[in-house]
Amino acid sequence: MITPCSPGPEGAVFRAFPVFALIWGVTTLVHQLAFTFWAETWQGWLLTAAAVQVIFQPACVLRFALLVGTALLHLWDKLPFVPNHILFEGMLHVTMGVALVEWLVRGKGFRGLLDARWGPTWGWLLLAGAAVVKGLYVYVPGMPRGLVLDYGTTLLVPGAFTLWLRGLPVVEAGGEEWFSRFAPVMRAAVVIMYGWAGIQKLNWDYLNPETSCAAVFHREIAACLGWLIPTGSWTLRGAIWGSYAFEFGIPVLLMFGRTRRVGFAAAVVFHLWLSIHPAAGIFSYSSLMFALLAVFLPVEWGARLLGLWRRQLAWLGRGDEACGRRLARWAFVVLFFAALLCQVALYLFVQRDQTVFKTANRIGFAVFWVWGCWLGGCYLLASRGAGERRAALPLPFGWRWTAAWVGLLPVLVNGLMPWIGSRTETSYSMFSNLRSEGAGNHLFLRRADVFALQTDLVQVVASEPDVFAPGVRPRSIQHFGSAGHFILPWFEFRRLISEVKGDFRVRYRRGEAKEVLQLGRSHGEVFGDVRAFEPLPYLEGKLLWSRRLKSLEEPMCCTH
Repeated sequence: MITPCSPGPEGAVFRAFPVFALIWGVTTLVHQLAFTFWAETWQGWLLTAAAVQVIFQPACVLRFALLVGTALLHLWDKLPFVPNHILFEGMLHVTMGVALVEWLVRGKGFRGLLDARWGPTWGWLLLAGAAVVKGLYVYVPGMPRGLVLDYGTTLLVPGAFTLWLRGLPVVEAGGEEWFSRFAPVMRAAVVIMYGWAGIQKLNWDYLNPETSCAAVFHREIAACLGWLIPTGSWTLRGAIWGSYAFEFGIPVLLMFGRTRRVGFAAAVVFHLWLSIHPAAGIFSYSSLMFALLAVFLPVEWGARLLGLWRRQLAWLGRGDEACGRRLARWAFVVLFFAALLCQVALYLFVQRDQTVFKTANRIGFAVFWVWGCWLGGCYLLASRGAGERRAALPLPFGWRWTAAWVGLLPVLVNGLMPWIGSRTETSYSMFSNLRSEGAGNHLFLRRADVFALQTDLVQVVASEPDVFAPGVRPRSIQHFGSAGHFILPWFEFRRLISEVKGDFRVRYRRGEAKEVLQLGRSHGEVFGDVRAFEPLPYLEGKLLWSRRLKSLEEPMCCTH
């Protein structure tokens, strides 16, 4: 039997951890090209710096641990306004973190990390100094302010962090043990996520070709590709039922050795096709699912994959594999920063609105498409010739109990959120036509109001000026969804009202009452229900986000 660290049929030694870490690091940078709001935050730059270091040292446990930590820091900074798949990825990072702590406490990793020399003293001093400068700029009143100082102090922190990272030792011991603790949990998490995404789509409006997001996506992808793709009614119904087949079928196919090759092929085709859609972040989701395929790689395929990569790198380096490896890593990092500079230039020299955002999104998609086609092709080539030995394709690490299994709890509960009366965004209900508010539209699930967030709804009648419209310079994806929809939970109404500056007037109805109420601010004095002007409690504001609705009676249109 081939073990995770023994040569395979291609003569390559397969170690699952560095392969996964490399793909995960690249995927992190693809995420950064999907939503560039991070470029204004030091947390986003820390994550980018950590991802770059992982790409150059994928076998280093220490650098990958810092990637996990900075990803969670960045996620917390952006919550609750993150895409579904980024929240799911955050849950996976929590799982990795729990597995790391368990390995450090129970295994030999703790002593190894203590014995490591954690970089030169000057690196620590530089990092601490940059943090102090940024802290003074943000928190001390009376400090000089301005765009240059803002960006300068923001970039100072990741600059110092990068120099500190480069001075850290390369710690490779324990990578496979860490991977063995979180990989089985992540496989189960993928199955649960796919399952919930399919379940949320089991509603009457998703089955209707006139409103279904599957039909809308098919028509919009066809518009991108021109006359190549038919858009007749039969194709729209095919898109609906095809999406069910892929989302329910892929996880089942991946879980069993005899069908895993078909599962890989289905996942690669489905997510490459889906990524063509111009909606923000779709290609980022596809990139995440491509990365997660790495935890389903059988040992034999992994050895074939490494053999394939070695031949490609030798060709790139003109016979020198090490040279080719350096060139490949630098090529991707340079491509990433070139794409990022193009996106930033659009925002700086054109304007910062949704139209320009869509153009910038296509730049990120081009980078993903190169990466996705290459990685997907490598996956499929690595699976060739395995058909006659389907029963002898073990995964690198099998099921066993570890503390990391607690990471499945938020993955499970997240899909329940709409059905216990809580938030409706980021609950695997992306582009599902799902409406749990009111009577709901699901085929068989009905809401149980453990929380009462969906029973206290507000309908905005008029707003002067329109404080619910996307801003001229949006700062998060909060401003890109459900534009023109004016039914929302009271807590979302309160969040929006509490953030409005200047004078305004809003007319609205609350609950089932017919009476039209008013609130707002006139000459600096608020009027109406003063509770609407109170900011949400910190944790509530971080953990809750619900979509706005167009109607409670009409068919649910396609929205995020």
